[in-house]
Amino acid sequence: MTQSDHDKVKQLLIATRFGVSATEIPMIIGVEQDTALNIIEALKVSGEDIHSVGAGQHPAELVLYSIGEIEP
Repeated sequence: MTQSDHDKVKQLLIATRFGVSATEIPMIIGVEQDTALNIIEALKVSGEDIHSVGAGQHPAELVLYSIGEIEP
């Protein structure tokens, strides 16, 4: 059974302790950057505990995202 892009992005965000940027996601799990950003936004809207580093200071594709705390 193959995972959907949504599931892949969610699992990656759960697994990362240091955050991951949308520019890295295509190389890690093969989901396009724009698709990943849309999924991250959908996860936020659905109430997932999305944490970010650099939001408001950097373009969205360079912000680090994680589900749960991001370790420094």
